Formats: sequence, structure tokens, C-alpha cells
Amino acid sequence: MAHCTTPRPKIQVSNFTKRYGDLTVLDNIHFDIREGELVSIVGPTGCGKTTFLNCMSKLTETTEGNIFIDGEVANPVKHNLAFVFQEPTALPWRTVRQNVAYGMEVKKFPRDELQKRLDYILNLVGLEDTADLYPNQISASMMQRIAVARAFAVNPDLLLMDEPYGQLDVKLRFYLEDELVKLWQTLKSTVLFVTHNIEEAVYVAERIIVLTPKPTKVRAEVVVDLPRPRNFLDPKFIEIRRHVTDLIRWW
Repeated sequence: MAHCTTPRPKIQVSNFTKRYGDLTVLDNIHFDIREGELVSIVGPTGCGKTTFLNCMSKLTETTEGNIFIDGEVANPVKHNLAFVFQEPTALPWRTVRQNVAYGMEVKKFPRDELQKRLDYILNLVGLEDTADLYPNQISASMMQRIAVARAFAVNPDLLLMDEPYGQLDVKLRFYLEDELVKLWQTLKSTVLFVTHNIEEAVYVAERIIVLTPKPTKVRAEVVVDLPRPRNFLDPKFIEIRRHVTDLIRWW
């Protein structure tokens, strides 16, 4: 008899609470992320999304609760926690190739494996022709592609993305969102994508977690059951976008 298998939770966020003195920023947040899932986080301005990501990445410790990876407390020494920031983070003295390789060098990938994966990733994101250029010789969009490629290259247990395309114009965002989805589908990484752009969240994610204002809780989880590539004019797309917008406007 055939059995239906559900992907196991890769990431479990349990009782996530962060206080600064008497100020509660994150208040008892719970949710899971399945292995290989791309989840977006949205919420009103000032709700603590950056604090949330800093706690998820272990840059900041939580006051209560924790994040678990494969059932174990997340540990940056043991687990690969990759982070793509809002601003490009390429090292100016390293070429494109060397920048993309940097995370693998830090993680001490074997040389042969590093070179093979580096060539594969550069080709996948279309950076092979600019691999020997320096950051001051390439465009802003290519700079951000370096950051995304470097993060995916280390085969992360969890990839955290903090509004990575927020500084770019609309046309570039569309292009890089498609590139992100292609990378995610090809490499099967587990991704948590924070954005203030609801349309972007509906376009890239399989599920959207909506946060409340501070003290921040999970307001709702919205499944985005749409085929890919997604169409902004699809009535179902518009319906989901409106629903998420209404959840944020509820206050």
C-alpha cells in the first residue's frame, strides 16, 4: 500500500521570545519550516523583523525559547546558517569568484569540492563571465547576486534573507526574484525570506508567515498554492496578496 510522505520539519522555532529590559519585541513565536521549503516573513513596519532574523541566525540570543535544526538547538559552529543582508556585502579586495568562494573557505570545504561547487554556482547565477572582475567593476544587481550565490554555495541548513532586493528597482527585482526561485528549486535549500513587499512574498514563497506589531506574535500563516512561474495578474495571486495585506492592515 502506498504511503504519503510529508517532508519533516527541518526548522522548529519554539517559544521564541526576545526582551530588552521591559520591552518585549518577540513574544512566544512558534512555527516550523519543512526541509527544502521557501517561507516568507511579512509584517508591519517596526514589528521586529530584523531582531527576529538576528535571533534566528544566533547573532543575538533569545530571552526565552530557541530555534532547532533537525531536532537540535541551532549552533553556528555545527550548523550552516547563511545570511543575505539588505546591503551588498562583497569584499572589495576579492574578485567575484573569490567572494562567492569565501563562505566555503570559512567552512573549510575540501579544495576539489569547493572548486567544483564554485564553478557550478557561478554558472547557475550567470556570473562566470564576470568571475575575475572586482566589486567596483560590476553593477549593484551583480553585487547582490554575489551575496546570494555565496550563501547558497555553502549548502546551508537554513538560509536567512533580509529584504535582499529592497534597494533595487522594480525591473531588477523581478529578474532576481526569478533567479532566487531557480536557485532554490535547483539546490533544494531551506530558505526564510523576510520582505516588506507583499507582492514579492506571494511571488517567491510557498508559505507566508504574517507577524503582528510589537510585541510581535504570529498573526497567521498563509499557504501560497500557485503554480510556477507565477503570474502577478492571476486572480488567485491577487486574492492571496489582498488577503495578506488585509491581515497586516487588521490593526
